[in-house]
Amino acid sequence: MNDVYIIGAGGHGIVVAEIAELLGYQVVGFIDDNPALTGNLILGMRVLGGSETLPAGAQVALGIGDNAARTNLLRAAEIHDWRLPVLIHPSAVVSRSAVLGAGTVVVAQAVVNPRAVIGSGCILNTASSTDHDCILGEAVHLAPGVRLAGGVTVGAGTLIGVGSCTKPCITIGAWTTVGVGSVLVADIPDGVIAYGNPARVCNR
Repeated sequence: MNDVYIIGAGGHGIVVAEIAELLGYQVVGFIDDNPALTGNLILGMRVLGGSETLPAGAQVALGIGDNAARTNLLRAAEIHDWRLPVLIHPSAVVSRSAVLGAGTVVVAQAVVNPRAVIGSGCILNTASSTDHDCILGEAVHLAPGVRLAGGVTVGAGTLIGVGSCTKPCITIGAWTTVGVGSVLVADIPDGVIAYGNPARVCNR
């Protein structure tokens, strides 16, 4: 029952594969819809083919960085009854009172503090920090070094860029992109690009 397939044979996929191995999973191989990759060896593990090769009920780890693609995989998992484990790197710190949704990956040295609620299919990337009482929708990606202060809400599908930080208790909308190194001191709406210090909406 510890067999797991990794969907995505790119950079994030190999990070997820290594976390799975550290946690004692047996990685069956990579699944990638790019036919040029089929048969290739990556970290000694083979690319088996596209998603059509996955059996119903398979245990699947989401190794795709793109938030929209990961959202589609969450829907596919419901249809095909794939099991989506939560993968937490051994060096990460996750509070016992935090809630992590199916398919979420917590990467090395990330921190998730008490009463945080993390949706399905999220990426809490290297050394990111999600403080107490934060709420993240599904398929959110906190890039490396992001710092969310307490009580922050992040809508589904949003990407917060490397090294960004927030003040407490703000809301960042769904399907929004926050640029690298931004400082968020006020609410950000849905579906925009925002960046800077302080972060401002630059595109709707």
